[in-house]
Amino acid sequence: MHEMTVLPTCENAVKSIAIFIGTGACNARCSHCAGLPHRKNAPREDRLPDEALVRRTLAASHARGARALSISSSGEPTLSPRSVTRLFEIVDEIRSEGITFASIHLYSNGIRIGQEQEFCERYLPLWRGHGLDTIYLTIHALDERENARTYGVASYPPLPLVFARIQDADLRVRANMMLSTCTVHTLESFISSVESLCRLGADRIAAWPIRGQDDRPDLALAPSPEEIARIREWVREHGVAYKTTLLGEETCIQYHSGQKLTLFPDGTLSSTWCNH
Repeated sequence: MHEMTVLPTCENAVKSIAIFIGTGACNARCSHCAGLPHRKNAPREDRLPDEALVRRTLAASHARGARALSISSSGEPTLSPRSVTRLFEIVDEIRSEGITFASIHLYSNGIRIGQEQEFCERYLPLWRGHGLDTIYLTIHALDERENARTYGVASYPPLPLVFARIQDADLRVRANMMLSTCTVHTLESFISSVESLCRLGADRIAAWPIRGQDDRPDLALAPSPEEIARIREWVREHGVAYKTTLLGEETCIQYHSGQKLTLFPDGTLSSTWCNH
């Protein structure tokens, strides 16, 4: 691990910092998983491998303007609850130094949330009390069987149950919808999915074409450029009403310009999410 935190040089202020934590264990087997290259560096135990590095990274990012904190993993973060909890404890401890984050969110595939009520009752309120405000829930499809197929698992819990357990903990849900030829890939399927997610109570919906290990749209799996153009036009007209955004290359520019940084399991602090 690095002995000091050096933020990538750029003229832009930092908007957000993401921390990769946990063992890299995952309860899904996605064929397109972008976290796979990072798992070899994840700790074998559910712990923060270098707490001093995490503290320095949070402090340095905050000093450069970061006010949003993302909790992510090379696997599924909910399978490493000790790491998540310890990170929150550190966030609590550095508040006395004036280091605070206006938004804290956790990425999840939702599987454990939907399968284990005891886990939800124990950890979600605990993390909410430490400042967690939103679960970023990855959505491939609204149908449970399609979700299970995409995640490479025998079954996927009903999305209404996943949403309900998050909401019962007084947490918000941002639905991160992956656009893929295997699931949502036409304007019609996109509109139907957005409407269903709104009925489930999604506070926000963010969608983007599925990307490959090179952090570029996967030309074999992403919707056609024509369909993306149709979806973009619909979002331009209706996105505010449906609290929906379509993320594209402008988001990648924010990463590459250093506005969004990620601390990876090997200790690297990078503005590129893949192949740093």
